[in-house]
Amino acid sequence: MIKKYTTSFLVAFIFLISYNAQSQILLGLIFGDDLNSEKLIFGIHMNYSWNDISNLPESGSLNAFNLGLNFNYKISDKFRAQTEMLAKYTRGAGDIPVYSLGDDHLDALYAEGKVSREIKYLSIPMAIQYLTAIGVYAEAGPHVSMRIKANDVFEADTPEGGLELKRNIKDIVNLWDFGWIVGIGYYIAPLKTTSVGVRYYGGFSDVIDGSGRQNHQQWAVYANIPLGRKGKGTED
Repeated sequence: MIKKYTTSFLVAFIFLISYNAQSQILLGLIFGDDLNSEKLIFGIHMNYSWNDISNLPESGSLNAFNLGLNFNYKISDKFRAQTEMLAKYTRGAGDIPVYSLGDDHLDALYAEGKVSREIKYLSIPMAIQYLTAIGVYAEAGPHVSMRIKANDVFEADTPEGGLELKRNIKDIVNLWDFGWIVGIGYYIAPLKTTSVGVRYYGGFSDVIDGSGRQNHQQWAVYANIPLGRKGKGTED
């Protein structure tokens, strides 16, 4: 598990280095001088989340590292509009009781194991932020996601080593997921461009088709890091 998330952080670091210049050129052509100015901040969004699905008996949390881009627009001294585009985004649940795979041999192998439900999305959270003079803010808004992949991951330990089997459940997971976010955060002084925060996600939509009110729930800690900051910003 540690190796898995260390790899994710290394991928994020490489992404920051490799795509900084290219992103600046492309978005500079689109937004001109407004990009990473006092009005508009563009950067990387990273978060670590704890995920659950409501009304899923005897399940636990699924931990995930998520990565994407963020755009932050200054509406006024007290209000900002935050939009993120998350290409690497996982929700689901962990420690689901093992169920039958329809094969006696596989059922015997994984009988004493565990199951994690991992659902990959393309996701767009949006929020309005109310900013205080010291840089602390509160935020709330809608969150829409489109399902890309969905697997139940079976894991078991044997004397010969660990076993893993991925069962594709894409056909029973709804394509769209709608929900809401609320959170609090802090813009790091003096420029108030880099921010860190804590956020809760609550789902409106059923995760599994016909499941009867199984919704995503998520707590996340996050950081928004600007790319190519010109250093001409001032305190708000």
